[in-house]
Amino acid sequence: MKSKTSSRPVISNAGPLIHLAKANALHLIKALYQTIIIPHEVKIEAIDRGKEGGAADALQIENAVKDGWIKVEKIQINGEFLKAAKIAGLQTAEAAVIQYAYQNQAVALLDDEAARAFAKTLGIPIRGTLGILLEATKAGQISHKEALEVLNSLSEIMYLSAELYKLVRKNLFAQ
Repeated sequence: MKSKTSSRPVISNAGPLIHLAKANALHLIKALYQTIIIPHEVKIEAIDRGKEGGAADALQIENAVKDGWIKVEKIQINGEFLKAAKIAGLQTAEAAVIQYAYQNQAVALLDDEAARAFAKTLGIPIRGTLGILLEATKAGQISHKEALEVLNSLSEIMYLSAELYKLVRKNLFAQ
């Protein structure tokens, strides 16, 4: 396997963690990045609420926290920043991810369109679940065949338009 692809800090919202865990591909995040930071609010959403509902993906994410490659941090959100984020339709966890990424020049792992748009206005580098899959394939962390299997699993887990599915599939094999 090739080395990690980023030396920048990486902070994740719940979506990419949950989606990749449900597709049995959470390891791709670990393969690409040194350490993943999640705000306490993301832990509540991805682990605590998931466990309450009996979701196996929540246990995978919890194990990653126990293993130490996902670190939970309490992030104090600036009041004005939170107010702007709420106006933009963001949840508190998304605001925490974006504020941390902005202040620490970190990569933000986000799937929600409103959160991605807000982060882009601040110049924050973003990766979503599908971007992680493409990046892992390009880095040699997963074969094209395995990547296609993960993409097919993701298409059953999260909403993907036919156009987006085709675009990602095409990019998987263009690498």
